[in-house]
Amino acid sequence: MPVPPPSALRSEPATPAELLEVFSWLDRDPIVNVYLAALVLRDRLAAPADEYWLVRRGGELSGLVHLGTLSGAVLPVGGGADVHAVLAERVAERLDRLPPRFQVVGDRGGVEAIVARLRTAGIEPRRYRPHTYMAVAQGGLPDFERVGALRPARPEDYPLVHDSGADLRAEEIGDDPRASDPDGYARRVGEECHGGYTYLWIEDGELRFRASLSALTADAVQIAGVYTPPAWRGRGYARRGLAELCARQFARVRAACLFVSDANAPALAVYRRLGFLPCAAWGSALYARPPAPGGGLSP
Repeated sequence: MPVPPPSALRSEPATPAELLEVFSWLDRDPIVNVYLAALVLRDRLAAPADEYWLVRRGGELSGLVHLGTLSGAVLPVGGGADVHAVLAERVAERLDRLPPRFQVVGDRGGVEAIVARLRTAGIEPRRYRPHTYMAVAQGGLPDFERVGALRPARPEDYPLVHDSGADLRAEEIGDDPRASDPDGYARRVGEECHGGYTYLWIEDGELRFRASLSALTADAVQIAGVYTPPAWRGRGYARRGLAELCARQFARVRAACLFVSDANAPALAVYRRLGFLPCAAWGSALYARPPAPGGGLSP
């Protein structure tokens, strides 16, 4: 068999034996890659329900895609159009491993390559959005009035967490999980109310602000699900609540990060006022399709 040239790309499934190499590669940008780094550290590339596919160029790791076969999370990372194309091909080939509802999230080039590849098979995203990935470093927050009322969700908060989380998702990505996935969503809300990673600011029995810690490593924390109910917007709750959450996390990490839709001008303004700076062009694509009877896509 002829030896491929050094620049040739090849893809292969990751194994636990490659854990150190994969983590070291992700750790080159520990803030932008915090979510994948946290997954890799948690599962050690050995979670039976997930897949990691690597792309190598001449033996060197150049790209990676995570396929959450239960969660529906498809997470590409890697640079260059040729790497993105290989990652997209792996997603297309492994589509039968994903649930009917799945979401592609990651650097914009990788997400757009997957969207384009699936489009050739007649599969369109229910919604695609460009985002900006932003971060604020420890010491980068402006002065703000502290929020002692911000606290982790508790089991008795279940109704509030359930409804506010569904309202958030319906507004952000046009998917109300109370209708699309009621059982799975109810289970996830139960985990939120016991896990200590979703924070609430409640005054007079009403929610003012909520946000969750979606990933945590020794370097950074990723924040998701930032939400203020419409009736309370424009009064500083999001700014103060998010600043409080970040300040508390800076006791253990050096940066807080999140991504925000480029169309969400009010949120972008809040994050900029808090010192968040752009780190990367990001994207997300939500898919909802009927189960495929014959497996994956044809190349």
